[in-house]
Amino acid sequence: MTVTTAGTTAADIEFHYDLGNDFYALWLDETLAYTAAKWDGIPRDAPDATSLPRAQRAKLDHHLDLVGARPGDGLRLLDVGCGWGAMLAHASGDDRVREAVGLTVSRAQYEFLAARALPGVEPRLESWEAHDPDRPYDAVMAMGSFEHFATAGMSRAERLDCYARYFAACHRWLRPSGRMSLQTIAYDGAADGSGPIGDFVGNDVFPTARLPRLSEIAAACDPYFSVVALTASAEDYARTLASWSARLLRAREQAEQLVGPEGYRRYRRYLRASEVTFLRGAATLYRIGFRRRDEPLRLSA
Repeated sequence: MTVTTAGTTAADIEFHYDLGNDFYALWLDETLAYTAAKWDGIPRDAPDATSLPRAQRAKLDHHLDLVGARPGDGLRLLDVGCGWGAMLAHASGDDRVREAVGLTVSRAQYEFLAARALPGVEPRLESWEAHDPDRPYDAVMAMGSFEHFATAGMSRAERLDCYARYFAACHRWLRPSGRMSLQTIAYDGAADGSGPIGDFVGNDVFPTARLPRLSEIAAACDPYFSVVALTASAEDYARTLASWSARLLRAREQAEQLVGPEGYRRYRRYLRASEVTFLRGAATLYRIGFRRRDEPLRLSA
């Protein structure tokens, strides 16, 4: 099993995600989804215990819609950066997906998923660069992993090259006319991650990670994919972060037992600072649907 990566290193991923499954379970909902939920139609005064899982499942269904999965299709699906398996678990009980492969470079997440033994699901401790499937996929998803593909200090040209290699790999993995979805945080406006909040997140929470811009995603994907759907919702992430933060506050005693008082304070600060970043419009959330170009474009330099 290969975990090497040209983006955020496996060690940096483990710094964040391997803090402890029990710790994350305290403040994530029952789906264990660690990306923004989709809150359309869910009242703000709805009980958190039911509203967050409902919003997370709405997000998962939205991504299945983006890849064109219909009842009875029985697709072969790849989830790049599968986390603790929110989509894999959701898809394993849905006749839209027959077989699913999940990639993670977090050993804790891989071991958690392997122990779950979800029917029709194969978790792999492997980076996307190392992935070499034995047959094509019908659909590829990435929710919350694209933010780790480039690193702080890369030039725009280096980031574009990294993103283009990802889209080229997805093109190779997919069958003709296959579909893909992407959910990613991205810089918006003049923001570039500098400043106290950016320094804190980059140094103490997600070492070396660098967010993309929409223009970079568009340029990198264009030779390989047509964009068929695009939505932006900073509000979805702000509301998700507010819910996580409130859950962590309620679980303070258990959290401090697991990660210590400093670990608890660091994560509370991270969740609140991230919420403010979205509310101020410094970052946004994109959900993008793609269709494979069966004949890649040859773009002039």
